Amino acid sequence: MPGSARIPVLILTGYLGAGKTTVLNRFLAASGARIGVIINDFGDVNVDAALVAGQVDEPVSVAGGCLCCISDPEQLDDAFKKLTRPDLRLDAIVIEGSGVAEPPALLRIVMDSRVPKIRFGGLIEVVDAAHVPQAEAAGWDLEQHVRAAAVVLLTKTDLVTDPEVRTALETRIQQANPHAMIIEAPHGVFDPALFVDASESDDLEFGQLALWNPGETLGEPKTEHDHTHHHHVHHQSVTVEHDGPVDPVALSEFALDPPDSVYRIKAIVDIVTSSGPRRFVVHSVAGYVTVDSMSRGKDEPLASSLVAIGLELDGADLQARLKAVCLPLTTPPATASQLRRLTRFRT
Repeated sequence: MPGSARIPVLILTGYLGAGKTTVLNRFLAASGARIGVIINDFGDVNVDAALVAGQVDEPVSVAGGCLCCISDPEQLDDAFKKLTRPDLRLDAIVIEGSGVAEPPALLRIVMDSRVPKIRFGGLIEVVDAAHVPQAEAAGWDLEQHVRAAAVVLLTKTDLVTDPEVRTALETRIQQANPHAMIIEAPHGVFDPALFVDASESDDLEFGQLALWNPGETLGEPKTEHDHTHHHHVHHQSVTVEHDGPVDPVALSEFALDPPDSVYRIKAIVDIVTSSGPRRFVVHSVAGYVTVDSMSRGKDEPLASSLVAIGLELDGADLQARLKAVCLPLTTPPATASQLRRLTRFRT
């Protein structure tokens, strides 16, 4: 997909009554982005679609069963093809899974999709912090459902009056998935900018990349609140712009294993090869990496921009780590094996 932006697909899961639709509606109302929604109804009545259709730019219903159990995965690909039409200009696609959908299976379906215009944007598990015992008594498995999640949103935390209950829940989640980012969203309120950028385009010129998070200061993460427990915490970002190429091996390693506080990495980078400079667009969501080639002018100077987005970031440390990916102009061309360390994520 040279020169084209792929649309991130977010998977929103959680047991029935956990608050998925509330989270989705909050997300749609607050993001300012153009969102397409695939609503997976368990049954024949499209109830969830009725709840959100008024706020959705382009809703699609996959009715009659659980997405992770559909016999023909092409049904979901057909929905992706519809939502990736250029005229829709969508910034993201959200799949709201049914309450019985198994997150690992949903993730696998998206990752195995044959639609080239999408990329995985993260799996968000919604957990009703006040009613976990009741959900487990009904057969829901906390560990099974959070182990594939990039983010666990804890809803109804305002109803949990015993701090030991909350601590025990967070401990169980962390033990099941040490890499999951836990965010409190008592009323379904969270910062959507952590997940998607409004009107994102991979064709942005250099210098504009930093403007995706207006007002940030280099090395000092942008934030509007700073409370503990990630309660109403807004996203932060650290940007490094470099007048030169990057090391494809170092970038691939950083994208695969970002700091725990970093949810997303997005970058437009130049890499010097034996046949000349090449430009790539790199996205990493909780360690899931996608890479696309991007056109560049023949005589255009080398330049790279890297942005790390997350919660409670260590700005100085992140800036240093991002700068460590950058190379001087005099660096020899990357070898074929070094380049493959990054380009292997293009499929």
